[in-house]
Amino acid sequence: MKKTPEWLTSRPIAHRGLHDGNDKIPENSLSAFAKAVKEKYPIELDVQIIRDGTIIVFHDSDLKRICGIHKKTKTLTKETLKDHSLFNTNQTIPTLQDVFDLVKGQVPILIELKTNLLAKHLEKNVLKLLKNYEGAIALQSFNRSSVRWLSKQATMYCVGQLSEPSLVIKPLNHLFNYLQLNTRMRPDFIAYDIDDLPNKKVTHFKNIGTPILLWTVRNQVQMDNYHTIFDNIIFEGFTPSVLNDNLE
Repeated sequence: MKKTPEWLTSRPIAHRGLHDGNDKIPENSLSAFAKAVKEKYPIELDVQIIRDGTIIVFHDSDLKRICGIHKKTKTLTKETLKDHSLFNTNQTIPTLQDVFDLVKGQVPILIELKTNLLAKHLEKNVLKLLKNYEGAIALQSFNRSSVRWLSKQATMYCVGQLSEPSLVIKPLNHLFNYLQLNTRMRPDFIAYDIDDLPNKKVTHFKNIGTPILLWTVRNQVQMDNYHTIFDNIIFEGFTPSVLNDNLE
């Protein structure tokens, strides 16, 4: 395990930026990231690789929910990104480079790499972009293969394992997405689904010193209920209050 950067456990992290649902400031938009910068919150965002190798900031594998059109995200190209409005606003799908150009190291960024593949095209392209970025970064993924690879190749960054309940039957293409927590796995941190708490294995990792981030925290009650479990939260939809000495 690498030494945890102070920011990863010191201030709540804005889930997909500081957005307001789907009204004026959409999730994973430049406006949501600009608001997070203004209010000095670290940013969590999702990245995918599209047809021409561009890294975009977008959560879903299909454009329907966010852009209102049935189209696979991976079929996009950089030239077509501006054709798709986010929730009928003036915001469109940003590239990761667009976000870097906006943030410029003003707040830390927690990057979730969304991939189910063994090939490391997304991971390699993200690391290429990071070579020219000066700012605090951490990386995370549901894909255990991705976490292992990044832990070896991106030694300058903390790499976390995202996890949610693993007992639910998932489609085959999600085989690598769900963490079976065990003592052989020692990611730099674990980001765990708050809706699956309490969980004895998460408590075990907490007890042996692995930082625990909870996602997605949507109200103060959830924070209060689990304040002894987490080191930090990834939040949306409310303004977190100070809970303990780690959250200032």
